[in-house]
Amino acid sequence: MSREQDQASYLRRRYRGSQAIIDRRERRIVGQFLKRLGPQIGGVLDAPSGVGRFTAQLREFASERLVCGDLWGETLQALRRAEQHHDGVAIETTEVDLYRVLPFTRGEFDLVFNFRFFHHIRSAEQRNHVAAELARVTSRYLIVSYYATASIHAWQKRIWRRKGHARSLPMIPLSEFHQLFARHGMRVVEDRPVLPLLHAHHIALLERQ
Repeated sequence: MSREQDQASYLRRRYRGSQAIIDRRERRIVGQFLKRLGPQIGGVLDAPSGVGRFTAQLREFASERLVCGDLWGETLQALRRAEQHHDGVAIETTEVDLYRVLPFTRGEFDLVFNFRFFHHIRSAEQRNHVAAELARVTSRYLIVSYYATASIHAWQKRIWRRKGHARSLPMIPLSEFHQLFARHGMRVVEDRPVLPLLHAHHIALLERQ
């Protein structure tokens, strides 16, 4: 995203066509999970936040803090520009690298939200590090998305030839993903596919054991 683009134009371009269907499904599931947690969650961390696709939904439930963390400064700038016309809890923005130790204390947030990041991690060691850090900084809940092993979507990725699309993305068996977070004290409450049978993307709600 160029420095001149704003949040709205980027999201319109990024989530159009078939991606618009995925976007609606993702937002619906995230909204249902948030409602399940209650009207006031307290402190929320969104990392990586990107330009803030889920900021509005998270703000409805973040009664104390909403921290948006991302590696790229220009995406945080776009998010801050978009905040000029929003009411509610003011966001805090900070640059974070999820492959390093997060700059937060243990249990600093009631909810940590991590979306569309795990399917970019190709190293088991890095996957374990990210899971450990997300679990470390939450005192209660995690909402994490990942690509579960799915034959139809995996086959589609192998033959996909459209420019700009990865021909393979790291997928992880559902049970392996659950065990990964169990090692760090988190229990899966619910794990839902975005498009059952058709798409590998899953969204999981976890709570501290």
